Amino acid sequence: MFGRLIILVAGLALLGTAACAQHARSGAEMLTVAERSFSDIPFGTREGATGLTMVVEGQCQKWADCSYIDANQVGHAFWEGELLVKFFVFPEGNDQPTTVLGIGTARAMDDVVTRVRRFLPEAELECRSDADRGHTCGATLGEGWITLRFDRNGRILEARIDAYHFT
Repeated sequence: MFGRLIILVAGLALLGTAACAQHARSGAEMLTVAERSFSDIPFGTREGATGLTMVVEGQCQKWADCSYIDANQVGHAFWEGELLVKFFVFPEGNDQPTTVLGIGTARAMDDVVTRVRRFLPEAELECRSDADRGHTCGATLGEGWITLRFDRNGRILEARIDAYHFT
């Protein structure tokens, strides 16, 4: 009887593992989830979306790259009229929570990386040190990717998501 119980428990554990593996999100699904953590305006939206304010007037005509900001201080960059990049700059001294990549109130590199990995467990987030600039972490999500920039002290400076390589 005890032997059958062990086999049953082992079988259920294997089924649970297989079920989790079957529900892993694809790169495109991870990109959508990550992108929506920045704002509800989807990649590919044409320039002129409501709720956005242009950052630098005249910028579009000069460089074909237009940046806007929303009410939550999330930047939206349009290239040739299409939304392709979202970014959030973490102001120094401002520890207000953000929905961006599940970061919340974390600002220290270890805490931020832990939260992003919890938010996107399937993503292979890799970090590297740059002696002059601090640290950068990133992960590919389908055709797009996320980038986290930290200062030399390990405090987050910016989170960015790109829809795909467009230049």
